[in-house]
Amino acid sequence: MRDADPAQKAGLLPAEHPDLSLAGSAVSTRLQALVQQGRDYADEHPESSSHGGWWNLRPSTRAPAETPAGMENARPAAVLMLFCAPTPGDDAAHLLLTERSPGLKKHPGQIAFPGGAQEDFDLDPTAAALREAQEEIGLDPARVRVLGALPPAPVPISGFMVTPVIGVAGQPGTLTPQTGEVERVLPVRLEQLIRPENRCTTVLHRPGAVFRAPAFLVEGTLIWGFTGILVDRLLNRLGWEQPWDAAVNVDPRDHLPGL
Repeated sequence: MRDADPAQKAGLLPAEHPDLSLAGSAVSTRLQALVQQGRDYADEHPESSSHGGWWNLRPSTRAPAETPAGMENARPAAVLMLFCAPTPGDDAAHLLLTERSPGLKKHPGQIAFPGGAQEDFDLDPTAAALREAQEEIGLDPARVRVLGALPPAPVPISGFMVTPVIGVAGQPGTLTPQTGEVERVLPVRLEQLIRPENRCTTVLHRPGAVFRAPAFLVEGTLIWGFTGILVDRLLNRLGWEQPWDAAVNVDPRDHLPGL
């Protein structure tokens, strides 16, 4: 079984295990605390934070001695982590994800957050995340209350440093794939992500290497890779992670045959 509270041991979570209420108001309160945790960490450990240390299973307080391979010329990017609950008391809060189109050259058919590269004309990561969400799924930025950004997370395979932007919304409006990049919009209830029976470890064999990472299998949809890692760390930092069996292995190619 995996230890459910490494962030707590690192001093990032309160000693008391927080209430698991998933009502909209409770979710917003926890997210605000999460954003503040990220800010405090960045203030205390700026170099490690800039290299993605906050996203390690146990947050690092030291920066790596060398720039990680693949990140020498990392480009900035941003994703929108949008939590939606129609009313403050609604206990069916969900996280907004997307399924990438199967015809894409990169990461076809995989589950992702709305987002993409931060362009020169973007004011900051928040502007980039909101712009990408509008372009990809037609999300009106005016419907989003942005709580703040978390420390950046590295994606060595593509050379991006990705800043997750935390937002909340009541009714996000009608969301429809806009650009051919997104196949469908995928709202996933938080309680489905928290359930231990929906947790697993993806094991991907490549020549000379085996890649293991936390993942989620919800109603036949595999949330894995970079997105799965972010959701895993997110639940942990929020104090919502429940003990789950990391020995339950899934080959992602069973869900994405062309991988």
